[in-house]
Amino acid sequence: MRIFSVSECVQSFSAYLKELGPVVVQGEVTGFRFAKDRQLVFFELKDDQSRMLCFALSHEMHNELEDGQEIQVVGIPQLFKASGGFHLRVQEVQLVGEGALQAAYKKLFEKLSLEGLFAEERRRPLPRFPQTIGLITSPDAAAYEDFIKIIQNRWNGVCVTFFPSGVQGPGSIKELVKAIDYANTHEQLDVLVVTRGGGSIEDLQAFNSEEVVRALSSSRIPTVVGVGHERDTTLADFAADVRASTPSNAAERVVPEASAIQEEIESMVQESLNTIQAQIKEKHYRVSSCLSVFDRFMNNIQQAIVHREQNLQSGMVQIIENIHAKLSSTERLLKSYSPQRVLKRGYSISFVNGKVVTSATDVLVGKKMKTQFAKGEVDSTIISTS
Repeated sequence: MRIFSVSECVQSFSAYLKELGPVVVQGEVTGFRFAKDRQLVFFELKDDQSRMLCFALSHEMHNELEDGQEIQVVGIPQLFKASGGFHLRVQEVQLVGEGALQAAYKKLFEKLSLEGLFAEERRRPLPRFPQTIGLITSPDAAAYEDFIKIIQNRWNGVCVTFFPSGVQGPGSIKELVKAIDYANTHEQLDVLVVTRGGGSIEDLQAFNSEEVVRALSSSRIPTVVGVGHERDTTLADFAADVRASTPSNAAERVVPEASAIQEEIESMVQESLNTIQAQIKEKHYRVSSCLSVFDRFMNNIQQAIVHREQNLQSGMVQIIENIHAKLSSTERLLKSYSPQRVLKRGYSISFVNGKVVTSATDVLVGKKMKTQFAKGEVDSTIISTS
């Protein structure tokens, strides 16, 4: 038989205990205390027959415990290296009992509200036509089937990426947080849905945990939480961008109904046609009005042209008459100055060699001269000049 040193024995037993993995233990809290400047938490779980020492880091404890509370813890059984004492290294704590859960719910709600995690202005709108939806729920839950069925009936063809997670009981909080964080690494997701069916306040405890609420609040993807029935309201609902009353309602909030969109499109088309027809009617009225104005304008121009033409014709007649009168007057004046008229008044014209004699010096004695009277002519010979 091998002889172990104390250290070897403690180490061997510790390794064996670790191989057992996490265990869930339920009991009553007793001896709750902090150590090392409140960095460590120690308490015991007890029942009617036994006690078990529990140990955790204070920053991992999101539920404030007190003696007498009934709780469930998820932890790994271990041995302290120095003392060899058995203890449970606590990883997760869940309260048991409706009264304790209600008190914890109210206290955490007030705390997170003061931090602004539930503020309305933090909520983001969902994309109207998502292409890829992230879904977090239990693969065995009816919520999964309900969600997928509604999605396919309303908007078939959308891609649903499933991230399985426990939704109640020990370990569910860490699984949900891990699933939310992992989903946020998928850049193609348009919206993230976290859902499950209804249940008691104990069943919904994971969705009232600070870890899940903070994971939802820090999600870069818009979130929808649909937990339980209409009457169920969890802290996760307040942290989500959109709260759905049920898993089916979550699907209805995420995608539109194809028939409704078709009706909306038809309505938009009809509205557009009505608008176009109204615009055409308005344009037709304006064109008709412009044509009417143009017709009146052209009629006015035509009347003005006729009036001006009449004025021009009247003016031309007057001008012609004036010219004719002036020509007649000039003609009479010219006629009054004509040689024939002068001759009729008793004058005569003498010519020597065909030239008009205007002076006695123009003729020579012995030359012939012709004299023209109003009636007839005579030839004479110059016998003397003076």
